[in-house]
Amino acid sequence: MTKSICALAHKPGSTREDFQLYYEDHHVPLAIGHFPFSAYARNHVIGTQAFGWDTISEFWSDDIEAAAALMAGPVGEIMAADEERFMDRSVIAPAGVEEVILSSGPRAATDGQRTALLVQDSAEHVDLRSAVTDWARSLAKDMAGVSIDFTTNWTERAFPAKAVLWLPGSQDPSIPQGLSVQKLLVRHAETPASRLLGSPS
Repeated sequence: MTKSICALAHKPGSTREDFQLYYEDHHVPLAIGHFPFSAYARNHVIGTQAFGWDTISEFWSDDIEAAAALMAGPVGEIMAADEERFMDRSVIAPAGVEEVILSSGPRAATDGQRTALLVQDSAEHVDLRSAVTDWARSLAKDMAGVSIDFTTNWTERAFPAKAVLWLPGSQDPSIPQGLSVQKLLVRHAETPASRLLGSPS
């Protein structure tokens, strides 16, 4: 299974709240009707947190090439037309992901809250991958649902983190020295597998 991730933002003249509402009510049903996702989730930034995007979406697929081929054809045109209605397409920031699951369990708390720790860089003497993995392992000892996404940019518009450490609920762990990290509190929304084209029947 292949995972990708994408940071998305509202179009000028709109708001974060308008963007997230349209995304869930209109864009999600359109997407799941056309793409063979194995899993699909949105992480909507809560409140007025200073972040250049409104939502970080996660996509899992058993056939990423099939999804890419759809985007290059009529389905891609349908999706782009809908994106123009609510999204600033000039700042879309997609990336491929190597997902590392450190502890099993729900991705979010029962109220839907989830913490995203965006690791943007590391000091010269710090191996970012090792530092993030060690940090995540220490948290996963006492916490379920801990995972890391190590990102690889797909376009010139870089995803706003080299790694994302995901924790369920509202968390405020101490940050290891040598890592540059932005914390986001998000509302996690995941489409049930039974509604996805790529889920087992």
